[in-house]
Amino acid sequence: MEIERQPFNRRHAQKTFDAMKAEHLRYIPAYRDLSTFVNQKRGIYENDRTLIGEMIDHKKLLSGYATYTNRIFASGLSYGMTNKASQWFKLSLSSEEAMDQPGVRNWLDQVEKKMYAILNQSNLYDAFYSVYEELGQFGTGCFVVLEDFEDVVRSKIMTAGEYFLKTNNKGKVDGFAREFEMTVGQMVSEFGYDKCSDTVKTSFVNNNREVKIKVCHLIEPNDERDESKDDKLNMAFRSVYWEQGSTDSDTFLDKRGFKRFPVVAPRWETPTTDTIYGYGPGWHALGAIKELQKTRLDKIIAQEKLHNPPMLEDDSVEGYTNVLPGGVTKVSNLAPNTGVRPAYQINPSLESFIESMGELKEEIDRFFFVNLFLMLMNMDRAHITATEIAERQQERIMMIGPALHKLDSELSDETLEILYGIMEDNLLVPELPEALEGVAIRIEYTSILAQAQ
Repeated sequence: MEIERQPFNRRHAQKTFDAMKAEHLRYIPAYRDLSTFVNQKRGIYENDRTLIGEMIDHKKLLSGYATYTNRIFASGLSYGMTNKASQWFKLSLSSEEAMDQPGVRNWLDQVEKKMYAILNQSNLYDAFYSVYEELGQFGTGCFVVLEDFEDVVRSKIMTAGEYFLKTNNKGKVDGFAREFEMTVGQMVSEFGYDKCSDTVKTSFVNNNREVKIKVCHLIEPNDERDESKDDKLNMAFRSVYWEQGSTDSDTFLDKRGFKRFPVVAPRWETPTTDTIYGYGPGWHALGAIKELQKTRLDKIIAQEKLHNPPMLEDDSVEGYTNVLPGGVTKVSNLAPNTGVRPAYQINPSLESFIESMGELKEEIDRFFFVNLFLMLMNMDRAHITATEIAERQQERIMMIGPALHKLDSELSDETLEILYGIMEDNLLVPELPEALEGVAIRIEYTSILAQAQ
């Protein structure tokens, strides 16, 4: 029996969008905490960009140690997995016999060189680093890979709070949504005057073109596609835009499509297949990070009380109390315990604070694999090989191994497959040798971390 389905419309898109946003809202309290105590410049919530450009609140972030460790974490992954200065992947084939066919190795070398060239001229390495910081802090990173006329590809980099995800029954991310603002002028330029709402049209005609309007964007599998057609409405993934809150509930600002899912959204760890967003080192280290802030505050208060204690003064003081160095305070009575004196005196052990902070920093280091990544980044100067790193840091390599395998799949594989697909679309891939017909191309990772596992 064939089930008759209603055509996809804006009401369906809004329901999907609302469900994705509701799932994401469960993570917002934790994300806000992680923004406060790890890096206040990451994370945008409820589309609020007013904090961009503001100074860091050092009343809450007394110690920047977590920011420092997360940057070591991100730099270590960047150096160890996707180092721009070295070869971190190579192309091969699923069939060993095909590798020995004439022209095959030369073809693979040509494609590989073109992929590296495009990676180098695009901003994908910036996207990789940003994702590594997001993974350390929030457990999930995200960027969108788009075609670019000049650079072949460009990425749009996201931060936590400004995008929503969904996964399929295999736990793979296949849906993306975001809510963002565009000015009236930008909307008319991007979508055309006729597709905009009456509110936008009125503002445009009245030259109020800087007024900001909320726009929703959804990318998901296109279950209505006709595979015999090759237009934008029949691609594997649909991409739709609509104006949030407009009275016209049936129309989109635009309906577009992608041949392949353009969003790269790796997760550091996911406890179950159905878990959409990941958990990372920042989640696990947050208790120690908060305790470090509290211990730093207690140490500052103890130092202040030791060097500048609260004072008492009685009626024998004439005039005012001068507490400046070398200051003179007049008193009428020189008897003991009269005049000006400390309200109480303490003798704190500042060394105990320093020791406690040191222990907390070591705990944070362990969650962010700081020792492993510092050794990794210094291996050239220390003349250490990947094998020696694996031997010296065997325990940490074993602990980080599952997450690195996940990043190979959800970050590196996804990015390179999108890149290769865009190259094919733009006729940048050399003609395929006959020996490669029906043979799958395989990506092998040759980075230092890949070798150390």
